[in-house]
Amino acid sequence: MKKWIIPIAILLILCVNLVLSTKVHYPELPFTNKTKLEVANLATTSNLPLSKVTQEDGYVWFVTNDPEDVALQSLKQRMTQNGWEYVEANGSGFFFEKDEEKVMIKSQKWTNNYLLFQLPLGL
Repeated sequence: MKKWIIPIAILLILCVNLVLSTKVHYPELPFTNKTKLEVANLATTSNLPLSKVTQEDGYVWFVTNDPEDVALQSLKQRMTQNGWEYVEANGSGFFFEKDEEKVMIKSQKWTNNYLLFQLPLGL
């Protein structure tokens, strides 16, 4: 009986390591062309406050692992540099204006460590 304990323990440790290293336990992403591991690695290794993840279905997705208040400041700064003025926040949406045009940028908490922003293509 005791000779089976060590191989089972090693197998269990390998399985847990595999699950944790591939991020398979993370929730699904709202886009399909990047893996969970790619997004998590991009957020943690990038020197940028907001890192572009992908373009899909007319939107550009950004990720950050900064706290929400820091991430919102980064978003406001990015939009201001492109001529947009922050108007207000409503739930997980952030509203900006430029001339007569209005745009809403959605945010989504992806795990406790990451925040995703969905910007319309061209911003």
